[in-house]
Amino acid sequence: MAEQDTSIKTTKEVRDRLRILANERGATMSELLTELVTRELTEEEKELRVQQALEEVREETGVTVSDDARARARSFLKGLGQGHHAA
Repeated sequence: MAEQDTSIKTTKEVRDRLRILANERGATMSELLTELVTRELTEEEKELRVQQALEEVREETGVTVSDDARARARSFLKGLGQGHHAA
């Protein structure tokens, strides 16, 4: 069974920009949207990748990363994203 098209409400400005970007890539707006949304990960997908990476670290090194270490790393990285520097 083929996928059905649907509509998405947005502003004219967003629609026009989407059209320009799609044209520049030689794609349809639908193809560009598909590319954009498949590039981004959901929170569930991000967590799955984290778990896979931690398992790989454990298998390769024997080191198990604690929840506390993960939280501190997450906080550090968030601070970097906000332009804060570690003291």
